Amino acid sequence: MRKLLAVLGLIFASLMVVAIADRPLPRAELTYIDIVDFKTLDPQRMSYMQDNRLCYAIYEGLVRWDNFSDDFHVEPALARSWDISPDDLVYTFHLEPTAKWSNGEPVTANDFAYAWQRIMVPDNATDYTASIFFRIKGAEDYFEWRAAQLDEYRARPALERTQVAAEQLRSESNDRYRSTVGIEPVDDHTLRVTLALPTPYFLDLLAFSSTYPVHPPTVEKWVRVDADTGAIRQEHAWTKPPLIVTNGPYVVQSWRFKREMRLKANPHYWNPSVVRSKTVSILPIESENTSVLAFKTGAADWHSDTDVEYIADMLEQKKAGLREDIHPVKTFGTYFWGFNCTPRLTDGRPNPFHDARVRRAFALAIDKQALVRTVKRSGEEPTNVLVPEGTIAGFTSPKGLSYDLVRAREELANAGWTGKNAEGVPTNASGEAFPAVEMLVTNVQFHRDAGLVMGRMIEEAFGIKTKLVVKETKAYADDLDRRDYMMARAGWYGDYGDPTTFLLLHKTGDGNNDRGYSNPKFDAMLDAADREADPEKRMRILEEAERFTMEEELPILPLWRYNHYYLFHPPTKADGTPNPGGLKGWSPSPRLVQYIWKLEVVR
Repeated sequence: MRKLLAVLGLIFASLMVVAIADRPLPRAELTYIDIVDFKTLDPQRMSYMQDNRLCYAIYEGLVRWDNFSDDFHVEPALARSWDISPDDLVYTFHLEPTAKWSNGEPVTANDFAYAWQRIMVPDNATDYTASIFFRIKGAEDYFEWRAAQLDEYRARPALERTQVAAEQLRSESNDRYRSTVGIEPVDDHTLRVTLALPTPYFLDLLAFSSTYPVHPPTVEKWVRVDADTGAIRQEHAWTKPPLIVTNGPYVVQSWRFKREMRLKANPHYWNPSVVRSKTVSILPIESENTSVLAFKTGAADWHSDTDVEYIADMLEQKKAGLREDIHPVKTFGTYFWGFNCTPRLTDGRPNPFHDARVRRAFALAIDKQALVRTVKRSGEEPTNVLVPEGTIAGFTSPKGLSYDLVRAREELANAGWTGKNAEGVPTNASGEAFPAVEMLVTNVQFHRDAGLVMGRMIEEAFGIKTKLVVKETKAYADDLDRRDYMMARAGWYGDYGDPTTFLLLHKTGDGNNDRGYSNPKFDAMLDAADREADPEKRMRILEEAERFTMEEELPILPLWRYNHYYLFHPPTKADGTPNPGGLKGWSPSPRLVQYIWKLEVVR
């Protein structure tokens, strides 16, 4: 009996612990909704918008963007100031000496050097490695050297691949990084960076989440070296509270996955006066309709990404003065469909989209005005280019290819599709019919609708059959990686204020080039732009690169410039008086950068 009572007591105590741990906290000063939970809290692995937004709240980099300025220029963050050499190759950053990690330890220049090495090795390679860190002197050589070092190690006999040998390999890699890469912690509060080539947008790059520091002792507790491969293996338990150590305006108080993340002001942050809301609750609600309902019923002060099917109706209500809470923003992003540009499809068949004339024909056959009007219906601007027009100072967009059925049919005929079979499908000189075009989409309504409408346009223009292939997100991403598709929906938001943040999508071998497009002439243009020291001449080269891809090569079919929709009540009423429950501190910038520490609710 005593044993039974003891067991029951333990069970009761355990239930009480769970109940207390699950007890809701008081409402935060700011509550907002994200449509998905966070993928990671490791800045070197972040790429999704919600992750980046969180990064800017819990970490702090050398610089940040002024998200209220017209030109979105960078301003000091953890770097109080910086010097740039006359040849624009050497940047010397002077760090805030009072900056601390959330555990009270000082933030040092070495913390940046450590974090940047994490993304600069093939062990942890991400799609952003080349576009961000290969601008630094010796970085690309170091990446390739490390890859060769690992290849050589894996080729050794099994008996020679030991834990001691693998640890020695990492030690050699660290020595190589310190001696050959242009990243030098001069002292605790001075970081010197030497570039391989002048990079006008380098400071802009450093405002991006991947360049933010991590706390080396915390991360290293979860690093091991694999004896069999020699590669660094990173466990990510350190990113979960209470283990995570950060250096930004906030710390993560709790994280209940897919339920709530709670932030509170970092007591060790060096500049606490900038933090407008001391506590923040973030609610991930994946159902679009449920998330809007949650906002409407007062569960949140801000909805960070609204994209319900009835968004057009909400905008009409706002136009009629019936609502005030929907806020559209034209973004630094483009919605497009990609063509598989490789010579053959995955099943071995010849790929008709390997021919630029076919790609041009399909681009000319799409009536984008009609597509936006029937599919989106919410004010998006049709576009013929990838780089959003008018968003980068000094860059003038080309015209691109507009809807032109006569020219579309000429382009297809010039590509050799001159005949017709009994079903009206174009045939080539061998009598082979143009294959049915498989159009890959994720299971999101407007992607499916866009595919169906474009499919009808293609069939009406050429007689070519189309087939919509709907996949869940992971399967869709896998098919993109394998290039197991003919056309696929896609999109891109620029990461920094330079045309290359978009144009690199077309470069041979780029990690984000899911289309397999490769053209030496285009690659040479990007290389020439890299070497060009005159900013105006550089922009002219990049303008020609955009024209070449958007008027001649068409590796992608641009459709419209993204709009983004926030839900929140404005901070003032129509008469100019404060509006209780309204949101202050949000930015209407196309870059969609919102600093959580700037946001506050009118009381």
